[in-house]
Amino acid sequence: MNIPINQFEQIIDETILKRGLDYFRKGLVEEPEELSPGLYEAIVQGSEPYRVSITIKNEVITDYSCTCPYDFGPVCKHVVSLLFALQGDSMGIRVRGKKTSAAPKQKSEKKAGPKTVKEQVDEILSKLSVEALEGFIREQSLADPAFRRRFLAEFTSSIKGESKSVYAQQVKSILQSAKGRGGFIEWNRAASVSKAVYGLLSSAKKHLEMKNYQTAMLISCAVLEEMVKALQFADDSDGDIGGCVEAAVETLGQAAASKLPEEQRKWLFDYAATAFQKKLFDGWDWHMGIVRLAAEVTQEKQEAELLLKLLESVPHSEYEADRAREMVLLILRKSGQDEEADAYMARHLKDPSIREQAIKQAMELGDLKKAGDLARQGILQDKKDKPGLANQWVDWLLKIALEQKDREAAVTHARYLFGQFNRDHRQYYKILKTQVDESEWPAFVDKLIKDIAGKDSWSDTHMLAWLCIQEERWKQLLQTISQHLTLNGIKEYEPYLAKLYPEELAGLYKHGILELLERGTGRNHYQEAARFVRRMKKIGEVKQAEEFVKQLKQKYPQRRALLEELEKV
Repeated sequence: MNIPINQFEQIIDETILKRGLDYFRKGLVEEPEELSPGLYEAIVQGSEPYRVSITIKNEVITDYSCTCPYDFGPVCKHVVSLLFALQGDSMGIRVRGKKTSAAPKQKSEKKAGPKTVKEQVDEILSKLSVEALEGFIREQSLADPAFRRRFLAEFTSSIKGESKSVYAQQVKSILQSAKGRGGFIEWNRAASVSKAVYGLLSSAKKHLEMKNYQTAMLISCAVLEEMVKALQFADDSDGDIGGCVEAAVETLGQAAASKLPEEQRKWLFDYAATAFQKKLFDGWDWHMGIVRLAAEVTQEKQEAELLLKLLESVPHSEYEADRAREMVLLILRKSGQDEEADAYMARHLKDPSIREQAIKQAMELGDLKKAGDLARQGILQDKKDKPGLANQWVDWLLKIALEQKDREAAVTHARYLFGQFNRDHRQYYKILKTQVDESEWPAFVDKLIKDIAGKDSWSDTHMLAWLCIQEERWKQLLQTISQHLTLNGIKEYEPYLAKLYPEELAGLYKHGILELLERGTGRNHYQEAARFVRRMKKIGEVKQAEEFVKQLKQKYPQRRALLEELEKV
């Protein structure tokens, strides 16, 4: 999300804000560096050193990242601590014990800012001799394994004898350095392995962008093979090892989708077909993924025949059988065997992906009747045992109705899908808005609201609230949240109601707070109650909030912790 730099403390969660400020005041943020215009980086000392970066454009934070594992919200305390480091002077905040100058700087006194890291590096390189630079690289390569691996990954392609084994050895050394007793990699070391291997994959992506396809594929294949092996002697609870495998497969997929020179295309086909035949990744999803790579780059009929024989000779699970059928169809198309592909498609319409391809093909050919028949057959086939899949075929009927400009059918299908669980109701709302006559729209929405309100589930309540917001039916929104939602649910919709219904909204908060205090005791409950009393004040119901505080003190005179929290309101 974009955050104005001078308003970040008003937007970021209060708890995270306090923790970040505490980190900054304790001096745990190293001096920030401007790597390039607007891109700042610093090391923040947490439970371990974390690298934090923030990008600022036109006084707005457009991007930020941190190497910590925090995933409970959009911004972690380490990012916030760097924000305070960047804005501390203007906010009058400083590190504890750090003295400021006797007289504050006047805003009019503008000095040229320090050079960015890029500018400093460029200046040094412009004056540095080749011999000095070579000496530094040699020294760093011997002393720093991470630097050595990155250097070799970047530039091994410039020498003769480049091979997969060169890069495989680099991956092996990373894995070896992380092994503990018994040659096992514990879960807390897997992250460091992932970080180092991603450095190699980053080089592979760079080579791919530069059209150095062979190098990109050699690095990716080396990572793929060695990291799959590593799953046998590593605790991958956090998915660090598997994530590297996925990234390697993704890079190979990007290579396959490129216009590869014939030599590289043939190399990738042979590698993928051989890996499948030798079952290098058997037992993992990547086993079928690797043969798909071969299918993607298939061009010759002889290649197609080889892959078809391989797919027929290997027993598959039900899931793998579905994927195998997809690949057979892809191989037939890629090798120019369109008649065989059409016949194969007709024989395997029970496979959802093949039925979908058949519908797409019919629509591309302009045969909307056939496309509709295929979709309706899919509904009949799947509505009993696979209702979610049946809804997918209804979605295709909607697309066909829109293509045919059949407004009545489009409204019927969009209205049905709007109310279905796990469907994107926003897109169906937009379609309904364009297909229903403007004069009929208010009555249509009334019926829509009535139908959704009758379902009374959590997801339907939020869908109804969303619809009320789109239609600006604020009284209906107030009624909806008052009947169904908890304190946090009310807070979510407060911005839409605070100006029009502050008294009613405060009443809902009161009711929710009383229920909260009846359900449980403890400091956490009391702090939450106090937060919502503050919200009553924030929307302008100060008097009602103060009266409510008095009521609570009289009702719970023995709850000392509650009284303490109410005193802070």
